Amino acid sequence: MHIGLAGPVDLAPLAEYVPGPLPEVYSFGLLGWLARSWLEAGHRVTVYALSPAVRERQSHGAGDPLRIVVLPQRPRARHRLGDFFRAERLALTSAMLDHPAEVISAHWTYEFALAAEATRLPAFVTAHDTPLRYAWEMRSTYRWLRHSLALPAVHRATALSAVSPYVAQHLQRCLGVRRHIEVIPNGVPLGDLPSADKPRETHTPVFASALQGWGPLKNGKGLLRSFRLTRERLPGARLLMFGDGFGPDGPAARWAARERLSAGVDFVGATGRTEMLRRFCEEVDVLVHPSRVECFPMTLVETMAVGIPVVAGAHSGGVPWVLDGGLTGVLTDVDNPAKLAAAMSGLARDPARRTRLVEVARDRVSAHFQIHDVARAYVDWFSAGG
Repeated sequence: MHIGLAGPVDLAPLAEYVPGPLPEVYSFGLLGWLARSWLEAGHRVTVYALSPAVRERQSHGAGDPLRIVVLPQRPRARHRLGDFFRAERLALTSAMLDHPAEVISAHWTYEFALAAEATRLPAFVTAHDTPLRYAWEMRSTYRWLRHSLALPAVHRATALSAVSPYVAQHLQRCLGVRRHIEVIPNGVPLGDLPSADKPRETHTPVFASALQGWGPLKNGKGLLRSFRLTRERLPGARLLMFGDGFGPDGPAARWAARERLSAGVDFVGATGRTEMLRRFCEEVDVLVHPSRVECFPMTLVETMAVGIPVVAGAHSGGVPWVLDGGLTGVLTDVDNPAKLAAAMSGLARDPARRTRLVEVARDRVSAHFQIHDVARAYVDWFSAGG
């Protein structure tokens, strides 16, 4: 099958298939591995990507098995949103028509999906988020306008999928989708991941979080308050905070200093995925994910895969589904600092429980979230016509 992939694609997993250097593009790590899995299964792939680093269309690769078409992306978000991404959508649609595929797999329900639908080629759209929920939580003009693009995108698609049942329910209840929505989760390349040692018995546990953005949605303040309560039970405990906004001079560190919540906290900040997972395996006993809503928590899946037990929100969107209702991790009320602290300290004090959770969590990732299985599920969906 010849598959077109439109979305924020990380090109690093595809570099060996095309000669010469590739430009930096607007990217999300999963999609590059999805394209690579299709190539390894014998399919042809054409990638349609956007980049602020190019001024005109670029084409890389001969097209058999891979062609990467990179289109200009205006660098400032407000310029793109001023005309609802019209320039980017027109460029993408033109590239898709000039280099057509049998089906176009378009990711996120915004400019990539609308561009694919405008071609009148079979457009299979995957929703990765809950547009109205995120617009409500973030409460900015940019978010309201950007997420409004999802309404036409989900109704014009040839077929529609979602990365979790939570996302599918949002599309049905809030965006009025009445037709079938296929649920295809995100996937991880297990062979690319490190592996942690067996959970240890310790009175000085190391917790970690990996949150992208300091704000109410990710609930970093709630975690810092909970960690102070955790240290009352486990005085030697440490917390490593990874992600944008959590660096030594970032907003999380400044707020924690003002609130006297910095004791035992290492504000690591933005770190590459490989380095972060390496540190998880070498240093961390429990990952804590205090986010109030996640459509598909990739951080949890990767952490489960490498062998670190997790604590996360019982009502945080797609989190309970990924954790199999709490069978593969501890679910708790992340809006209640006392309950979150109790879950953290209780799991840290129980190495036998951590060992059991690691075993069943790895089994769940292997059975449901391997990238090659996810790639195959997409091909089956395309072949069935949605």
